[in-house]
Amino acid sequence: MKKFDIITMKKHIPIRMCIGCREKIAQKELSRLQKNNKEVTLYSGIGRSFYICNNCIASNKHLVKRVCGIMKLNEESFLRVLKELKDNVKN
Repeated sequence: MKKFDIITMKKHIPIRMCIGCREKIAQKELSRLQKNNKEVTLYSGIGRSFYICNNCIASNKHLVKRVCGIMKLNEESFLRVLKELKDNVKN
């Protein structure tokens, strides 16, 4: 490999899909959540998870019923986590 090839190489950016709007976005721009016995929590580092974008967090009108139906989640726990995420996005 030549010296100039190393300089021009681009860094890999992981892409993930938002469960709400189904858009593919850079992983850094998404919030990571997980499901524990029909309850939604922030990702603990162990187990499977899903991602949600800031646009979906801000406008959760249709999102709650759609995601809770897909993932078979408790709506109250999902709304509680969304509220926490909204507060974090504003700050």
